[in-house]
Amino acid sequence: MAVLTRFTREGRPEQVSVQCDVCVPPVLSTSTEAEMRKLGWLLQAHGNALDVCPWCDLSVPAAQRRRRGDASPVTPDPERLPNLVVIGAAKAGSTSLHSYLELHPEVVMSADKEVRFFSDPACRDWVGRYQEYFPAGTRYRGESTPQYTKWPLYPGVAGRMADLAPDAKLIYLVRDPIDRVVAEYVEEATWGVVTGTFEEEMVDLEAQHHRLVAPSRYATQLREFLAHFPREQVLVVDLADMNADATATMDRVFAFLGLPPVALETGDLAAQNAYGSKGAHPGWYQALRQPWLIRLAHKMPSGWLQRVRNVVSRRVMKPVERPVPSPETLARLRAHLAPEVSELRALTGQSFAGWTL
Repeated sequence: MAVLTRFTREGRPEQVSVQCDVCVPPVLSTSTEAEMRKLGWLLQAHGNALDVCPWCDLSVPAAQRRRRGDASPVTPDPERLPNLVVIGAAKAGSTSLHSYLELHPEVVMSADKEVRFFSDPACRDWVGRYQEYFPAGTRYRGESTPQYTKWPLYPGVAGRMADLAPDAKLIYLVRDPIDRVVAEYVEEATWGVVTGTFEEEMVDLEAQHHRLVAPSRYATQLREFLAHFPREQVLVVDLADMNADATATMDRVFAFLGLPPVALETGDLAAQNAYGSKGAHPGWYQALRQPWLIRLAHKMPSGWLQRVRNVVSRRVMKPVERPVPSPETLARLRAHLAPEVSELRALTGQSFAGWTL
C-alpha cells in the first residue's frame, strides 16, 4: 500500500498522504482524494491496481507499470548507503545547501536531490536501486529530502533511517517558521496541490496533520530524530545565517562533518529554488494537460519539445503571489508556534535572533 497516513482535519473531508508506487524518487502528495484525482493521480482507492502519480501516468504506459522494487532482494551495504542526510525543512534552503555540499571534494550528493527513500515504509524493497546513487569509497555520501521532517504526514522516517544508516550525520535547515509556512503555501499553490486561499488554509492551523504548519513545528520534528540519533550527529542550521554569510555557514557545516573548509567562489553560493523561480499554470493550460495530448507532445524531437517548454515558462507560467497573513491569522500562528521555537532554542542553544517570534 502506498497510503502513508489518513487523517481528518476539523470541518474538512478526509485527507490522505500517499506516494506513487512506480517512480524513483517516489512522488509524494497530501490532499483529499478528490483533489488528487483532479491533479491526475490514479488511486487504488478508486479501483486502480497501483497508486500512480500524474507523471507516471503520462510517461509510463499502463502495461509497463510495476511496483517499485529491486529485481531480486539486495542486502543493504553500509558503504553504499548515505552517511549524510539533509532532513529539511521544506522551503528552508535545502536545494542551495545540497549544491554547496557537493562543492567539497570529499562529499558526493545524490544526482536526484530529493530521493525520498526513508519516507517509504517499503524502502528496503528498492535499497539496491537507492544505493546506486552513492559511490563506494567516498568519505561522505549524501542526499537531501525535506519531506523527512514532515511528521506526522510522513511517519516512521527517523526509525527507518536509524535502522539502515545509524551513523549518518543529519543537517536540519530551518527558517522563521511563519515565513516558511507562507513559502510552502506558495510552493503548493504553484503545483495546484493547495487550491484555497492562505486564510482558508489557516482556518485549522492548530491541527496536528496540517500539511503547511506541521513542518514548521521544528522542535517536534527534531525530537522525532533525537529519539533515534545521538544529539552530536545532528546539526541545526538557520537559513538566515546561510543567507547572511554562506561561506561562514559552510565552514561550520564542514567542521561538523570533520572536513577541512574549502574555498568557495561567490558564484557557487547563489541561492537556488528561490521565490519567483517557478510559476503556476493558468486554468486553460491545466485543462489542456490531458494524458493523450502530453504523450503526443513527448513524441516531438527533443529540441522542439524544449522550445515549447521554454515558451511556456516565459509566457504562460506566472509566480503565485506571496500572501500576507491577516493580523488575526498572524497572531494565531505566533501563539501556536512560539512554544515550538522556545523548545528549539532550548534543544540547540541557538538564539535564532532574526525570527519574528
